[in-house]
Amino acid sequence: MLTKSTSLFEESIFYGICFTTDLDFMIHMNNARYLRDCDFARFKFWIESKAWQMGQKLGAKMSNAGNNIRYRRSLQLFDIYKIKTKLVYWDDRSFYLEQQFIRTRDDFVCAVNIVKQTMVGCSPALLIEKLSGEQSEPVLTEELKCLLQSWQLSSERLRQSS
Repeated sequence: MLTKSTSLFEESIFYGICFTTDLDFMIHMNNARYLRDCDFARFKFWIESKAWQMGQKLGAKMSNAGNNIRYRRSLQLFDIYKIKTKLVYWDDRSFYLEQQFIRTRDDFVCAVNIVKQTMVGCSPALLIEKLSGEQSEPVLTEELKCLLQSWQLSSERLRQSS
C-alpha cells in the first residue's frame, strides 16, 4: 500500500509478515523472501519519492547491479516486520539504498541489505536535481566504501578470468 509522497531523502516503510509458505527447512523465513520483499520495498520507495515517475519522463531505466544482505537474526513464523528503505549514496551511474528488516515486536534489526541500482539514460545527479530543484552531494560512509571496494575487487578478478 502506498502512502503519501515523500522526498527522495526520506525513508519509506514497507510491512510484511512471515507465513508458512515463507519458511525454509530450518523453520525460519527463507532467503528468497527477504530479497523479494526488498524488491517490493524499493518499488514503494521509488514511487513514493516520485523518482520512478521522473525517471520515466527522462527516459531512464534502472537495474539492480548488486546486493549485499547481512542476516543478523532470523524471522520466525508469524513475525511481523517492517523494511525501512533509504537512499544512502549515489555516484555518476548508480544509487545505493539501505534496507533494514526490523521485527516490530522488539524493534530488532534482523537483516540489512545494501543494493546498488544502476541507471541508464540519466544520471542519478540529474534525477535528484529534477526532483529537488537543487544539486546535492552524497556522503560516502566507511562501511559503504569498504563494500564498494569489495565489489570492485570482485569485478577485477572476474575480468581477469574471462
